Amino acid sequence: LTTAAYSMYLFTDDIKLAFEVAKVCELLVEESPNKHALRSRLSNELVATLDAIVKPIQSVISRYPEMYKYSMLAGDVQSAVISRWHYCASRFVSGGVELFHLSKDFVLCIQEAEKYQMSIAIYAIMTHYNALLHLSGAVNDDIGLKTYDELDRIGERTKNAQLLLMVFLNRMSGHFWRREFFDVAQLSENTPTTTV
Repeated sequence: LTTAAYSMYLFTDDIKLAFEVAKVCELLVEESPNKHALRSRLSNELVATLDAIVKPIQSVISRYPEMYKYSMLAGDVQSAVISRWHYCASRFVSGGVELFHLSKDFVLCIQEAEKYQMSIAIYAIMTHYNALLHLSGAVNDDIGLKTYDELDRIGERTKNAQLLLMVFLNRMSGHFWRREFFDVAQLSENTPTTTV
């Protein structure tokens, strides 16, 4: 059912139906004796994608820590790290947390992704962390943070379109938030259309 719900989201315009099917999936998971493992596997499709599209982001944010916990209980560190990343990124985008505290959370998230050798997640998290640092004017002394240019080169070398898009969007967001409109225009002109 979860695959059906996610497929409806990806391949049809009926997001509402996909969301309703996803809610049924969640109810079925609650009845399963293997619910921690199932919650872990379903968290990214159901919560990070469908809930985040349909519900206000503030109501979705509160679910990420429990998704992290269920993933760790099930031994699914990949889903756990992704849940932590979504938690940090969602709180950043919603503006609901002081940037200083959020900076510490991003560092912990990157360190956890490094611990489990999840390089793609590390780079994706770094795109958000770079935007946070750009907006706050803070300096990173905690981790080996890659710059946007370095992340762009990694995305190009690995042909990772999602990473390239995340670099572009976070870079643009940082410039918008700081009202650096000349930089926004310049970045828009210099970005290949294959990135966006």
